[in-house]
Amino acid sequence: MQIRKLAFLVLFLAAVTGLFFSHGLSLAVAKDDFPNRPITFIAGWPGGGGGDREIRGFSLSLRKYLPVSLIIENVPGAATKIAVTKAWKAKPDGYTLVYITPPQQILNEFMTKTEYVTKDFVPVYSFMKRSFAMTVHSDSWKTVDEFIKAAKTRTLSVGLSSFGSAAHLEALSAMKAWGLTVNFVPYETGSDAVMNVAGKHIDAAFTAATTAIPLMRNGRIRALLKFSQTPVEGFENVPGPLELGYQIPIVNGLGGIVAPPKTPASVVKILAEACAKTAKDPDFLSLAAKAQYEVIHLPSADFKKELLEQYKIVEENMPMIRASMPKK
Repeated sequence: MQIRKLAFLVLFLAAVTGLFFSHGLSLAVAKDDFPNRPITFIAGWPGGGGGDREIRGFSLSLRKYLPVSLIIENVPGAATKIAVTKAWKAKPDGYTLVYITPPQQILNEFMTKTEYVTKDFVPVYSFMKRSFAMTVHSDSWKTVDEFIKAAKTRTLSVGLSSFGSAAHLEALSAMKAWGLTVNFVPYETGSDAVMNVAGKHIDAAFTAATTAIPLMRNGRIRALLKFSQTPVEGFENVPGPLELGYQIPIVNGLGGIVAPPKTPASVVKILAEACAKTAKDPDFLSLAAKAQYEVIHLPSADFKKELLEQYKIVEENMPMIRASMPKK
């Protein structure tokens, strides 16, 4: 009788152990099987906005290197804060990512109460750098000096993608160097800002250089100044601050993909490898050249370092940014 009980116990333990290892194996296979369903990229701009065009263009080639569908979900509003907050709360499984354009998201943290902390996201890959430009209507000033002269006789209106954006920071640095006071006008996107320049509703706009290109090509707006440490296609004949003798710091905006906190390293590695291939893909490089995107290659660790550096820049400039905003 005791022998039968012992034999039953041995068989029972063997069965339980088998189930445990079988279940553990299935979990391991499930993890290694990433991705096995659609991946959503959250974009904090309406369709057609600068950031929306950037992530859509990148995803067209990224599809070659990820065996699942890629979905772009537009969640505009509050200078991308709504979109980033949604990603912050998403399940950290690699199936919900967000496209960010720092320092915008970092500036949001300093300007308003946010639920997210940009540096606590898991950086996946940064594939482009945003250079900025100062634009005016083609019928108006032809040089920066003409703009400055006019701005000293009346208060001019200057459009921005939003308060606290990298374009805002660049514009503030320029106005400080020129000793000017202007009326800043925030918009939902940089595209809205340059469209209002083209329509003569505002006097000038500071936006991402890529945003200005379409209206520059059709002759409706003119770039007076470019802010870049490297050549920008389409802006070959546009001077930089130093060429004109102005000591204006250059602010570079990044474009990159991050995942919710605690996303597994194994999942991030798969995503990062696919992004690295995409950033060198001929089709993406061709699209980037046409759109004047400045392609860069920042894997997770390097992207993280850049984010931390931008925190320092933002903190140093917050007093100037706050002082330029309308009093409530």
